[in-house]
Amino acid sequence: MKIKTRNEKKHFEGTGKKNCGIKNFKEDEGAIELPINIVVMLVVGMVALAALLSIIPKSKENLSVDIISIKIDDDGAVKNGSVTTVEGAGDYKVRVVAKVFDKNNNPVEKASVTITGGGGFGVYQTNTYGVALIDLGETDNSKITLRPNQKSVALKLVAKANGYYDYEDENAVTLYQK
Repeated sequence: MKIKTRNEKKHFEGTGKKNCGIKNFKEDEGAIELPINIVVMLVVGMVALAALLSIIPKSKENLSVDIISIKIDDDGAVKNGSVTTVEGAGDYKVRVVAKVFDKNNNPVEKASVTITGGGGFGVYQTNTYGVALIDLGETDNSKITLRPNQKSVALKLVAKANGYYDYEDENAVTLYQK
């Protein structure tokens, strides 16, 4: 059995705790530290949030691409638009002229334009006017191939530029066999 001491209050009898009453907050200097700490942490957190928001890049815009012309082989005629015909089955060298622009019809410089399909591929970067000259078939393994029973081939175009969403068109250029 525990012996009560003189300094124990009635509520804490038998616990061995002395003078465990509620302190007066006017006399407690440590109580003022809590609100100041909260304010300081809030200010530091807001500064950190502002710093993080400032490094987030601007929102992206959409790209648009127009096919200006298509030329088949070196001696072929230039056809305006995105559709042309070829003489028959075989391997073809194709030059596509494309223009890349933003939502306000301003040309997009240094956009990467890739055209693939029919076994061929070509990549080019746009100039200051947003124009790209994409050559497919510069090497033997990058030419467009049409088989005898194939009536057409669709070429896929992908345009990418910093600050813009990627533009993709599965049927950007179509070649028909006569």
